Amino acid sequence: MFSNYFKIARRNLWRNKAFSAINIFGLALGMAACFFVFQYVYFEKSYDRFNKNAENIYRVPISYSGSMSDVPTTAANHPALGPAMKADFPEVVDYTRLVGVSLFMNASTMSYEQGKGEPRTFNEGSIYIADASFFNVFSYPLISGDKKTCLAAANSLVVSATTAKKYFGNQEAIGKVLKLNGRMPMKVTGVFADIPESSHIKFDMLLSFETVGHNWGFTEWTWPEFYNYVVLAPGTDVKKLEAKFPAFTEKYLGKIMKELNFRSTFHLQPLTDIHLKSNYLKEAEANGSQKEIYFLAIIGVFILFIAWINYINLSTAKSMERAKEVGLRKVVGAVKQQLVTQFLLESFIINFLALILAVAIITVFAPFFNHFIGKEISTGFFSTGLGGEPVFWITVVLVFVSGALLVGAYPAFVLSSFLPAKVLKGLMVQSKSGISLRRVLVSFQFALSIILIASTFVVFKQFNYMRNGNLGYKKDQVLIVKAPVISDTTIFEKYSYFKSEVSNISSILNATATSDIPGNMIRYRNGVRRANQDKKQNYATYLMEIDESFVPTYHIELVAGKNFELNDRSKMEANGNTKVLINEEIVKSLGYKSAEEAVNQDIKFTLGQDDIHCKILGVVKNFHQRSLKEKFDPILFYYPSKTEWKYISVNLKGADAAKGIADIEALYKKAFTGNPFEYFFLDEYFNRQYQADSRLGNIFGLFAVLAIIVACMGLLGLSSFVIRLRTKEIGIRKVLGASVSGLLVLISRDFVQLVCIASVIAIPVIYFTANAWLDNYAFHMGLGIAVFVVPPLLLLALTLLTICAQSLKTALTNPIKSLRSE
Repeated sequence: MFSNYFKIARRNLWRNKAFSAINIFGLALGMAACFFVFQYVYFEKSYDRFNKNAENIYRVPISYSGSMSDVPTTAANHPALGPAMKADFPEVVDYTRLVGVSLFMNASTMSYEQGKGEPRTFNEGSIYIADASFFNVFSYPLISGDKKTCLAAANSLVVSATTAKKYFGNQEAIGKVLKLNGRMPMKVTGVFADIPESSHIKFDMLLSFETVGHNWGFTEWTWPEFYNYVVLAPGTDVKKLEAKFPAFTEKYLGKIMKELNFRSTFHLQPLTDIHLKSNYLKEAEANGSQKEIYFLAIIGVFILFIAWINYINLSTAKSMERAKEVGLRKVVGAVKQQLVTQFLLESFIINFLALILAVAIITVFAPFFNHFIGKEISTGFFSTGLGGEPVFWITVVLVFVSGALLVGAYPAFVLSSFLPAKVLKGLMVQSKSGISLRRVLVSFQFALSIILIASTFVVFKQFNYMRNGNLGYKKDQVLIVKAPVISDTTIFEKYSYFKSEVSNISSILNATATSDIPGNMIRYRNGVRRANQDKKQNYATYLMEIDESFVPTYHIELVAGKNFELNDRSKMEANGNTKVLINEEIVKSLGYKSAEEAVNQDIKFTLGQDDIHCKILGVVKNFHQRSLKEKFDPILFYYPSKTEWKYISVNLKGADAAKGIADIEALYKKAFTGNPFEYFFLDEYFNRQYQADSRLGNIFGLFAVLAIIVACMGLLGLSSFVIRLRTKEIGIRKVLGASVSGLLVLISRDFVQLVCIASVIAIPVIYFTANAWLDNYAFHMGLGIAVFVVPPLLLLALTLLTICAQSLKTALTNPIKSLRSE
């Protein structure tokens, strides 16, 4: 029995090659797209789950109220928090702390001296200071070294496998000595495997916490810059533990909270929630978004639904051609159950062939997809990735079976219900219910396509708005050179020499030395207030060290007062005559009515443990220190007489950029001997903040295109069948004088109506979802009429193009041939 079913199914598929190809390829594209989406979703959800004890590890962020209510929830916390929690709460069985080495020094250069040759020296940007318990808490695998002792002693250094190879080649790394900034010897005590992509924090080197000082940080409650992770005993009730935190906070921070009129609140954040559910201040890396990956998952399902809808539409549309087959088989004794089985079997065969093709597409295009999104999400798919989950394979089987039944059931029951008497007498016509269902399905398909096009349009438009928006300063043709860190007592004279000489290079406009540059969060933050106010009126602000060339180099607008001069350098003493610049955000927060009123006013800001009394020299216009996702940062600028700058910004002339870089390098190596010359362009550095947005836009665009391709394939097949059924009508209309353009309008009219219906459905969805998404950005573009007009028009154009390609041949055919065939 089944052999006959297979034989008939094979013949039917071969006889209707175009129908079969459209269905199989459309379903395969839908399955492959769905797979890629869910593989990406799985990867994003897998962050930090490689840690064996991940379910019991929590990070402890801090949020503020009172006078510090303007400070967002911060991922970092006080250095004494971890030890105190372990001492006070029996539920906490272990802890570890991490802090970037940049908190203690402006830059980090590592050197390895071997023999009498030139030392191997590199600037390093991913160095953290970590507790000895780090490798007990986390499961980053050590290739060599003892995880219990490798970070126990002072001046211990653990490096990644790639870093070890960079400095030592194929030599054994353990026991080797690297010099930090040319003066601090660090002994390599361990080598760890390169950090996996699915880690919320990335680093190349770890210094031992003991290097900072024996028992340092165990009583320090005034420096909330440290990531604190605690390990809870299995079965701990997190809510009950958090209920103990107010008393705990009062015990350690009560005095300073009362003095400064604020409240601190600690939270327990699951390690596995950090990547997708956390967007706090001072995150170690740019995190993902749970909302966005869920939206992508919906898109994946949408594409699969569009492919399934194609199958249903094409099968029901083709029902007229198979009506005689059904009638004859019923006359010779076939029962409805046998016919249903036959058509369901065909559905299973088409879905199975589509699945095989989808696997081939996935295998071939997986590397391209990884490159496209900028992440190696396919690595270890069958061992540690999605392919290693039994639930995945169960889901694949369930989706395949349910998909085959879902898309095959309705056509099967429609075809098997034809009455043989009517069919064989030629009285069979399409039912109104079948036509109505197809209209509903096509409208739904069009609505999904419009929503996907609009989503991609909004994402790309917002991304371009952020990349091309007015930042309030010049970022093009600005070269950033990392400042030297291997220095001696003459470093300030060397800076003066470098700045003096660089101004004589013809391809350079000007240069400035600073502690921070636009494109990331400023490292230092503390309170500022009017001089006649007490500390309870402190307003949290960012502190940035600059020189007199910062404002002209970056073309920042000075709205009131004047810029620094060389003689405005200050020793930053509590009672010194310090001059500062502030931005408009601080003017507003301190309660001045205008920038002009703020000039020459006395204020105080906290630097370390000291309150610096100063006078406002000038006010600069607000500019975007960080991405346009964020509000304007309040920034106070001061000009210290002695400091270790972190960056040197050089404004190049466009035509001579290459020559300018070569000249700067020669001068840099002459002025700062022994320091590696490393540079990058500010615009590229700044735009790194938008990598996640760019990735999201690429993914939206890719799957929107795939969805439209799948929809157009179905539309191509459906329109060809509709036109075939209307061949006689078209012939008669041509005989009666109908024009080709009139026939094209006639054939396209129904589909245009469906696009209009789909637009009415999609536009409200676009409006609410786009506004909800844009609310995540402090600065965003307006939706505009184009968001609601362009996607429907684009879909309409694609629809008409697809239909006209099919219709034109029929409309141009000699009507005698059409009528003779009838």
